[in-house]
Amino acid sequence: MGLDGANPVSLTDNPASDMEPSWCGGGTIAFSSDREGDLEIYVMSDDGAGQARLTNTPGADSAPACSPSGDRIVYTSAVDGNDEIYVMNVNGSGQQRLTTNAAADNFPAWSPDGSKFVFVSERDGNSEIYTMNADGSGLLNLTNDPAQDSDPAWHPNGNLIAFASSRTGDWEIFLMNVDGSGPFRLTNSLSVDGAPTWNAAGSWIGFRSNRDGDEEVYRMTADGSLQTNLTNRGSQDSAPDWER
Repeated sequence: MGLDGANPVSLTDNPASDMEPSWCGGGTIAFSSDREGDLEIYVMSDDGAGQARLTNTPGADSAPACSPSGDRIVYTSAVDGNDEIYVMNVNGSGQQRLTTNAAADNFPAWSPDGSKFVFVSERDGNSEIYTMNADGSGLLNLTNDPAQDSDPAWHPNGNLIAFASSRTGDWEIFLMNVDGSGPFRLTNSLSVDGAPTWNAAGSWIGFRSNRDGDEEVYRMTADGSLQTNLTNRGSQDSAPDWER
């Protein structure tokens, strides 16, 4: 759809669920789908053509995120019975496991320079946000709150991370420095706000919210102002991503 929510165009038409789109640049979109029975990662052209499966595992593969260069995809896989972070080439080759932990690791996202990942882990008994190097080394815990922190998204300038948190009693979107300091609340809707995503300039955040009764896509400026509803179709709209 357009940046104002106008002219939505369906790219997939499948009786199963297609979700979690991520623009890879070069006219390619990665997404997850359960059309083959369980969740797998797929790619397609940005007009919906050429849909192709990249993963084929007995566990769910989900939450794909394309690298800034567009040639790699980081994702979550439960192929070994537990959610872990994997990375692969955009054609599905070179699948590599990056985390090994008894708790769940998921929702990965790239740093702007492609050298690091930010992700969510329950390894300390609670859903918290971590970073690591692109080879899986250099693990760093950014949040440490009794509530749940999730859905991290790295600002294009590399210095900030947007994320969702239930630390205020309901799910809201926050902003913090890349070292985890200075968390700042951006939304205050007494509802579930989540899945923040940055435009290329870092001036806008797209996100999902059920503040109007069902889940819709919204956008706001980087300081939390000008919160605007982009979809309003009486259905569930979620997991937005910006074209690049």
